[in-house]
Amino acid sequence: MDVALVTGSEWPDLSQSDTILQKALLARGIDAQPLIWNDPAVDWSCPLVSIIRSTWDSHLHRTAFLEWAQHVSQGGILWNPLPLLQWNTHKGYLRDLEEHGIPTIPTKHCMQGSSVALARLMQEQHWSEVVIKPAVSAEAYGTILIKEGMLDEGQFYLDHMVSLQDMLIQPFLPTILSSGEQSLMFIDGEFTHAVVRPPIHAVSREAASDKSMQKQSGVSEERIIVPQEEEVRLGYRILETLSSPTLYARVDLVHDVNGKPCVMEVELVEPGLWLAWAPDAAERFADAIAREVLQARNKRA
Repeated sequence: MDVALVTGSEWPDLSQSDTILQKALLARGIDAQPLIWNDPAVDWSCPLVSIIRSTWDSHLHRTAFLEWAQHVSQGGILWNPLPLLQWNTHKGYLRDLEEHGIPTIPTKHCMQGSSVALARLMQEQHWSEVVIKPAVSAEAYGTILIKEGMLDEGQFYLDHMVSLQDMLIQPFLPTILSSGEQSLMFIDGEFTHAVVRPPIHAVSREAASDKSMQKQSGVSEERIIVPQEEEVRLGYRILETLSSPTLYARVDLVHDVNGKPCVMEVELVEPGLWLAWAPDAAERFADAIAREVLQARNKRA
C-alpha cells in the first residue's frame, strides 16, 4: 500500500472530501486506502505514507494516539509530523501563538487541580458570557456556554472538570452570531480556500440549538467564501510560527468586537477540508502526497 488515509473506529470509511482525495491519488497511480489508527490488526510498516484524516476520537485517547503517531513515524512517513501533533492536541498552543504576537481569543488557562473563582474572573475581565472547554477536545466536546444567571452552574461544572483535566475559559464573542466562524485551508503551505461555519462549531451544541441564538445568527449553514487579505495574512503568520512545515492546516478565525480577526483554533491533526468545494485544493493535496510517496519509494528501493 502506498498511502494510508487514517480514520477512526467510529468513522472507518472516508468522508466525501477524502474520497475525492483518494480518487485524485488513484489518477496519479497511487494506492490509498482508509485504515483505522487504533486497529490492532493493522501493520503500520506497510504504508509508505500515512495521512491523518478523520481520527475524530483522538482527543478521547490523546496519550494512545500520540504513542501510535510515534510508532508510525519510526517506520514510515506521517503527516502532519509528530511534533506538530504533540503541540496541537492540547489547546495550550493558543498561549504559544499569543506569545508570537498572534491575535487570539483572550483565554484563561486552568491547569488540572487548580481553583478558579468564575464570577471574580468574569468581573475582573469584564466578560458577561464565557465559554468553558477542555484543553483537549474537538467538535465542542465538553464545551458549555455560561450566560448571566448561570454562574453557579458554571462554577460547579468548572470545578468538576478542572479536577480531571486542564480547562480553558474564554469570553463569548457575539460576532460569532453575525459573521460565523471562518475556516481557512492551507494545503502544502499555501492558502487554497475558505468556508464560513455557523455558531454550532464554536460553542456547545446545546447553546447553538438555543432559539434565541438561532434568531441572532447570521450564518445558518456552511458555505464557501473569499476571505479578506488580512485574514489570509494572519493564516500565513501562524504557519510561520510552527516548528515544521504542514501538508495540510486549517485556521479557524472569528472577529473581535472591533471587527479584527483572531484565532479560535488551529487544526493540524484531522481537520475537515471541504475538498468537494475546492477541486484545485484536492489536486494540490494529491500532488503533495505523491511527492512524499516518491521520496518514500526511493528510500525503500
